Amino acid sequence: MVLFYLIDRKKRILVTIAAVVLAVVLNGIFSFLNDLAHLPIFLDSLFTVITTALFGLWPGLAVGLLSNSFIEFLNGFPGIYLPFTVVNMLTALVTAGFVYSKRFETATNAFWLIIILAVVNSLSGALIVTVLFGGYTDLSMDSMVKGIAVTGQSVLSSAFMVRIVVNIVDKGLAVLPTFFLYKRIQARSLSEK
Repeated sequence: MVLFYLIDRKKRILVTIAAVVLAVVLNGIFSFLNDLAHLPIFLDSLFTVITTALFGLWPGLAVGLLSNSFIEFLNGFPGIYLPFTVVNMLTALVTAGFVYSKRFETATNAFWLIIILAVVNSLSGALIVTVLFGGYTDLSMDSMVKGIAVTGQSVLSSAFMVRIVVNIVDKGLAVLPTFFLYKRIQARSLSEK
């Protein structure tokens, strides 16, 4: 949200819309390339975190809502990306909660945001993948889920265990650059006052 108030009032809406569109496209491209590389990670919410921290909750929710639709389109509408829109939007909600409550001011807080996002995203993602898809969505991490399920764990707990590890890395890749960018913009805005 730090960037939102630095923009001239007349240009705010236009700049915010441009940022949302760019973030949706970048989330889609990163996720699509990640799927092509078969990496056990998501990369679908990097720019949801950035947009939320810099422009606020509503632009972040818009990015979360539209990103998964765009990812679905890029992959030929297989039906597995759209349900996870909820997860992407939860990323925006949690990030906004940290920013609005001034809990995005230290590296320790950024670390806690990574952990909380990882838990929230893993729980919601595991529920969606278990309820809607029986635990598997043809992503590279599904083999890890199957491997854990073979040991006697439920599909839900297996999906959660895999997703928690993946989400810590994934959200770290989203939160850490956002934190440093946020702090840099914040410092610059304070020095201009």
